[in-house]
Amino acid sequence: MTEPSEPREIPDHVAQYLARRMLHGMPASVYETLLSLTPEELAVLEKVGASLDEGQCEPHQVAAVVH
Repeated sequence: MTEPSEPREIPDHVAQYLARRMLHGMPASVYETLLSLTPEELAVLEKVGASLDEGQCEPHQVAAVVH
């Protein structure tokens, strides 16, 4: 399977399903913290996540950054 040249916009119902699946089993305090983030805070979180992906960080390195 090849990746599309440009990502398509995810319909809301699909995004809601994916969010439920990803958040399933997550501690309630983490879930509540994520829900409380502002759009600006989410943008920073996205930037950090992209940098970690770009740097091909190992899971233990990601955990260290989060803590």
